[in-house]
Amino acid sequence: MTSSKQRRTTVTAMAAAAVLMVGGVCFGAGFYRNAPRSLAPAKVIHREPDLPAITVSGTADNISKADETSRSPDSSRPDSSSQDSSEKESSLTESFPRADSKATVPTDGSRAENMQTSAETFYTASESSHADNSTLSDESRPAPTAVQAVPDAGTPARTAPSGKEADREYFTTSINDGETVSESVYFFTIEHLVKELKVVRCDVELNGSVLTGYAGKCRLKDGANSIRVSCIYKDSDNRVYRAFRDYTVNLVSPDSAIYTDLTDCDVFDSTFSFTAECEDGLSVWLNGEPVDGDGRYTVTLSEGENMIRLSSGRRELNFSVTYIPLRELDIITDLTDCTVYGSELVFTAQAVGSSPKLTVQLNGKTLRGDGGIYTAKLNDGANSIRLLARDGEKRVEKTFAVTCLPKAEEGRSPYIADINLTDNMTVKGSSYSLSIRAADYEGGRIYADGIEVSCGGASAERKWEDSQSTGYLLKLRAGENSVYIRITDSIGRTSEFYFSINCEAAGIGEEVGRISIKAQADVVGLGVLCEDDSFPVLEGETGFDTVVRFLESSGYEVSSRGSDSSKYLDRIYKEGRFAGGSLTDEALAYLERAGINVSNNGTADSLGEFDYTAGSGWLYSRGGRKPSYAMSAAVFADGEEIELRFSLDFGNDVGG
Repeated sequence: MTSSKQRRTTVTAMAAAAVLMVGGVCFGAGFYRNAPRSLAPAKVIHREPDLPAITVSGTADNISKADETSRSPDSSRPDSSSQDSSEKESSLTESFPRADSKATVPTDGSRAENMQTSAETFYTASESSHADNSTLSDESRPAPTAVQAVPDAGTPARTAPSGKEADREYFTTSINDGETVSESVYFFTIEHLVKELKVVRCDVELNGSVLTGYAGKCRLKDGANSIRVSCIYKDSDNRVYRAFRDYTVNLVSPDSAIYTDLTDCDVFDSTFSFTAECEDGLSVWLNGEPVDGDGRYTVTLSEGENMIRLSSGRRELNFSVTYIPLRELDIITDLTDCTVYGSELVFTAQAVGSSPKLTVQLNGKTLRGDGGIYTAKLNDGANSIRLLARDGEKRVEKTFAVTCLPKAEEGRSPYIADINLTDNMTVKGSSYSLSIRAADYEGGRIYADGIEVSCGGASAERKWEDSQSTGYLLKLRAGENSVYIRITDSIGRTSEFYFSINCEAAGIGEEVGRISIKAQADVVGLGVLCEDDSFPVLEGETGFDTVVRFLESSGYEVSSRGSDSSKYLDRIYKEGRFAGGSLTDEALAYLERAGINVSNNGTADSLGEFDYTAGSGWLYSRGGRKPSYAMSAAVFADGEEIELRFSLDFGNDVGG
C-alpha cells in the first residue's frame, strides 16, 4: 500500500501535468487563431467613381473564401438572425446619389448634436457601433439595404450554414461590426446567399475609398474604420438588385491607444470641447498650434475648417471640425434636396436670431411643427418645401425640392417592352446598334429622357428616336462588355438592367457579318435595280459606307448630300439604265389622290432627288421599317435585311 504522502505527491503531479496540458492547448489555439491569414486572390469587380457607368471584367462569384479551419467560430456565423422580419427589414432604395440627411443644431453652446430624420427618407440612419467584440450578438448586426426585393422576398432567401434563416439577406460577411483589433491588416470573406441571382459586381469601400485589387483583406487606419460592402445582382430577366452593409472596425495598438470622442463635424459655436486620452502621453494640436489639457480640451475655433491632431508616438489621429458662425438671422435644418420613399417625410427646422419667426410651407400650404420637428405628407413626384424666417425687417428663405416615390409595389416598375439585345450574345466588330422600347407599368411609352444606357462604363450615344424605339450606338471592346440600362418613369420609379455582349475583335476592313440588300424603283416601273442576299459588312463602316460599296459593286456611281453624321443618298448613276423609266398607273393614281404635281420625266442616266416630283428621292429600311435617322448614323449587323427604295412622296407612297 502506498502511504498518504505518496498519494498526495502523485495527485500533485497529475494536477500539474493537466495544467501544463490545458495551457499548451490554449496557447496553440490562440496562436493559430491570431496567425496571419493568407487568402487566395479574389476576382472582384470594383466600382468606378462615376457610377452608374459600369465595367464588368468578372463577377464576385469567384471571391475566394478563407480556409474554414483558419477562421474563428464567430467569423463563420451569418449576420442575420431569425427574429421577426418587421424588426430588421432592410430599407428598399433606388440607385440615387447619396444625400446627407443630418444637420447639427447648437444645444449647450459648445457642441452640436445631430437631428434624426424620418425613417422614410432615402437613406436610413447608420447602425450603431459596438466597442467590444465580445458583446456582439447576431441580433445586433445590421441587415443589408436592398434596392429591390426578390420576387419571393416574403420567405427567407436561404438557410445559413448555422441553420438560422437568412431573412431577405443577399450576402453575409465574416466582419464583426464594432470589433476592436490590434493588427492593421484585416482579413474577411463575403458569402452570397441568394443562389438564383447572378453576382454582377461586388465593391468594398474603406473609409470612403473604393479598394483596388481587393483580395479578402484591407489595411486599417488608427481609430474607427468604416467598411461598406455593396453587391449588385441580376436575375434571369436581367433585372438588377442592390444590397449593401456598413461595418465599423476599430484599430487600437496596445502600446499607444488613443481614446477620443472627436469626429469630423460641423459646429455653430466657436468654443468647442472634446475628450482625448492615451496611456503613453498625448499631444494635441489645433491648426498646427499645441493645445493644453488633461483628458478634456476646450479650444476656440476659427471660422471655416479647423484641423485637430492627436499624436502619441507613432500613432496619429486627425479630425476636421468646421465652424459655421450663425448670423443675426438664419435657418438651421436637416432638409436637403432629396428623393424619398413613402408619402411621409419628417425633418427638423428652426430659426435663430434675436426674435425670429419661422414659417414652413409644403407645396404652398403652411405646415405646423412640434418643437422644431415637422411631418410632411408628400404628393407623388415633385414636392417643394419652403422655409421662411423673419426677424423684424430681415428675411431668410430656403427652398428644397423633394421627390416622392411610392414604396416599391410588385408590378409597378418600368420595364423593357422590346430590345434587340440578349444576354451573353456575341458580336463581331467594334460597334452595335441597340434598339430599345421602354414602357411604364401601364404600357405607356418612355422616351429617351427616361432612358440611360452605358456600355463598358461609358455613356452610349443616342442615335435616333422614332415612333417605335430609341436607338443607341454601342462601342465595344474585345472580350466581354457590360451594357447597363436604367429606365425612369414619369414619377421617378426606376428599373435597372444588365446585359453582357461578347465582342470578337476585327481589324479595319475585315468582314464582320453579311446582310441581304437590294435597290428598287417600282414606282417608275424599273423594279429591282440590283440585289445581293449575302453582302459583306466590314469593320469600321457606317451603314452609308456599306450601301455605297454595294451600289458601286453593282456598277453604279453615287452622289450624296449632308454632313458626315447625317449623310443621305442623293442620286445614283449608270449610263442608259433609267431610260425606260416612267410613272406606273398606281403611282399616277396616288399622286392624283395626294394632290402632287408631276414636275418632269426624269433622266436616262440617273435617278434621284426631285426626279418626277418635288418630294422624290431615295430612302432605306431596316427589317421592313424606315428609320428616322440617316444611314451614316447606323452600323448594320449580321443577318439584317436592308432595302433602298425610290419614292415620289417622302416615303409615304411606298409604305415608309
